[in-house]
This record gives sequence, C-alpha cells and structure tokens, in this order.
Amino acid sequence: MTTVPSNSLRAAGVDPITDAIARHQLGQAAVPQAVAFHAWLAQHHGCWSGLMPGLQQARTGYVDLRSAESPVARASATMDRAGAVAAYAALQQQAGFAIGVGDWMEQRCVYQSENYRSTRLDGVMRDCHLGLDLFAPAGTVLTLPQAAEVVVAEVRDERLDYGGMLVLRHDPAQGDDRAAFYSIWGHLSHRTARRWRPGDAIAAGTQFAELGDFDENGWWLPHLHLQLCLLALPDFSEAPGVGELAFAEVWRDIFPDPTPLLLSAPLGKD
Repeated sequence: MTTVPSNSLRAAGVDPITDAIARHQLGQAAVPQAVAFHAWLAQHHGCWSGLMPGLQQARTGYVDLRSAESPVARASATMDRAGAVAAYAALQQQAGFAIGVGDWMEQRCVYQSENYRSTRLDGVMRDCHLGLDLFAPAGTVLTLPQAAEVVVAEVRDERLDYGGMLVLRHDPAQGDDRAAFYSIWGHLSHRTARRWRPGDAIAAGTQFAELGDFDENGWWLPHLHLQLCLLALPDFSEAPGVGELAFAEVWRDIFPDPTPLLLSAPLGKD
C-alpha cells in the first residue's frame, strides 16, 4: 500500500486535504482553525434541531450499513430498491423508530463500485462515512437552521452518488473566518439543486431543500447525508463523502461530527 508522502506536500498548489494529511503525518494539527469552530460549537449544541420536522422529539433508530448481514445494507449495496424499502420498513416496525440514523465515521460495506476506489492509497476502497445520515420519506422538507451562502448547487445524477447536492458556507462569528464552516447536503431532490445558484444567500428559517427519492438521490433509500467541512476546498463538488479508514483521524478534523448541532444529546441507536 502506498501512502501519501509527508515531504514537500505543502508546496504551493497542493490541495487543502492533501495539506491536512501532510500536517497530520508531521505531528501537527491537521486543521488549525478547528479550535475556533469547536469553541463555537460547544456553546451551540442543538441549534440545528429544527432542521427536519419532528427531529428533536422523534424516536430515532440506528440503521446498520456496516455489516453485509444487515438486510438494509445488503439491499442498498446491490441497489435493490424494493428490498431496501422492505428491509427498512421491517427495521422500523421492529425497533419502533420514526427517523433512522446512519452514523458518522463508521466503516461501511455498501460502497462497492469503482467510484469508491481510493486515489490516495493504492489498492484501497473508500468506506469510512464522513457525514451523518437521517432517513426520512422522500419529499421531507428541510428548514435551514443557520444563515448561509450557497457555494455549490448541482445534480450528480449517477447511481450511488448524491443526486441533488448543495454546499453552503456558514459564518457564525460574523466575519471571523476562523469559525466559518461549510455544510454538505446530499441525496436531495433535483428541484432543490436547481432552485439555487452559487452566491445565493439563504436566510435562517427558509424551507430550502427536500429529500429526493431513489431516482433522484443516487438510488439510495431516501435520506439526508449531512456533512460538515472546516476547509475551504477549491472544488467542493469533489469533496469526499466517504474516505479511507487509514486517514480516519484526519477526516475527524476536516469533517467534524454534525450530531451536536442537531441535538443536545447523542442521537439514539436503539
């Protein structure tokens, strides 16, 4: 297995993710500005709880996409729409939850296609999930919890991709770039992605997006992939939603856990 070399990676023109990996390999902070972001986050747990109808009050349940023995994972990996719908409905009935949760930073078995092959490590597949998944019916409306500027709005109309996708920039410290961060929203409807343009300002409280169905969201069970990013990437449309497990510590710094924004306590997985 070939790893990213740590020398000379910080030369001009190197992309921010490669730079962060190099910093980590040199024993430095992969993302120095993370300190300011986490200081802000510590004071704002649960401030995004109004994102999805009923999120704060609903019973949540864990959706296992790690094990090939999981019926939901097995059907999702093979793009079996009917099987995935049936398996998820059975899981909901058995566990008694309203909103399913797919965990941040878990290693999954569902990423089998060639577009998940690593370009950073030879012979390795990307299978570490860098966002948080919230499963809800197609058409579920999302309300923006924090003002933002649109960075990317596009349709990625390939199977096992995002479908409708938005990337937003948030400036919670009102001009202090050290606390600024980005949010990546995947598996949205095509109408959502076509509604916005880069540079658009979206006010907090705006109903800005809706979840896509299989034929619009990359052929996944309807759900939201929510991912945070602390780096200003040159091309956010290529930001990885799934990464190499070998770089897990770096991914944790670049793409922090969204859960504290959604609820003041961890989402349940019972």
